[in-house]
Amino acid sequence: MSSSKFNSADTSKIAQFEKDSKKVCAEFKAIQKEFQRINKELLSGWKGVGADAYKYETDHILEKIGSVDDVLDAINNSAVKDIRQQYGKLDDDLAEFNKNPYGDESE
Repeated sequence: MSSSKFNSADTSKIAQFEKDSKKVCAEFKAIQKEFQRINKELLSGWKGVGADAYKYETDHILEKIGSVDDVLDAINNSAVKDIRQQYGKLDDDLAEFNKNPYGDESE
């Protein structure tokens, strides 16, 4: 008697990445907001050349960091989307294979 094994394409890690991306974006926004709050509080009592230089640098940091949303959206809407489509096709192909894994051996 031959043993048979079903094959499948597991896309759960990809789906988890997409789900985690939303959490990461929310956490990053919270960090940015807290960073801005701390800087505003610090600069409210600090005046002069040093304060101006500090503000310039921290503004520059935020500008350079940019938006995690944009980066993750780009990843999710290009690479991840393509991967999911390819895995979906693979899963469909495997479903067909699993219906008759040994082909039509009766011929």
